Amino acid sequence: MTRARCLRSFLVLALTVGLLTGCGHGGADQEATATPEPIPTTALTLADVPGATTQAAYRGIRVEVLCNSLENSVRFAALQSDPFHTVTVEYEVGDATVHETLALGLFTKRPNLRFAGIADDIASCDGNNEEVQFWSEGPLESGRGTFHATVGLPDTLAGFTMTTTGEDGTGHHIERIYAAVTTNNGEHPGVIVLTTVSNTEKPATPAPMDLLDTALERANAALDPTAITTDIRPHTTPQPTNTGQG
Repeated sequence: MTRARCLRSFLVLALTVGLLTGCGHGGADQEATATPEPIPTTALTLADVPGATTQAAYRGIRVEVLCNSLENSVRFAALQSDPFHTVTVEYEVGDATVHETLALGLFTKRPNLRFAGIADDIASCDGNNEEVQFWSEGPLESGRGTFHATVGLPDTLAGFTMTTTGEDGTGHHIERIYAAVTTNNGEHPGVIVLTTVSNTEKPATPAPMDLLDTALERANAALDPTAITTDIRPHTTPQPTNTGQG
């Protein structure tokens, strides 16, 4: 088999696995969601998250917003990185939970397609009533609420907020950002997802933006100003940037 045919076969297989693990309610990668995984060394530590009392890592995306292909984009990115599936680190903070999902060192020369897809999905869902699924050790919880794309973020970030209500009347406020990053001195693209979920209908702290600079430091990553764009082109090595926060 030629090198080109091998590459095409690999891409087809990766896409198939990504669709299988990402479709439906939670996807196949959620089946082991109650089984802790090793906490990545590139993740935030317990001390990095103000007020956090526990920390654990799980396979999959713990809070899924069923907005077009938004979650599938993160899963597919994880299939192109190590450990080849999505890992989310969960931190309990009082009446809220913080989540960090890492997909670093992507094995792709065209990461912009993935990041542009994330940004486009967020824009297309703005103002819509969307379903959210909360995965935990207990029964699956779900709720619905109005999806609000976060405005005013730098080009390196995309995000949204939602206030959801479940069938039992339970309310949650969700705030999430997707950060396009590079590691290894700009050579390897990746994505860091930070989420804060309040157990009330009001925002909780720390907010994702409060944790971004520390998350970049722990992952030895820099924001990639070329990544989340609608101009789909091969990756170019960016100059390191920060959020401008102290």
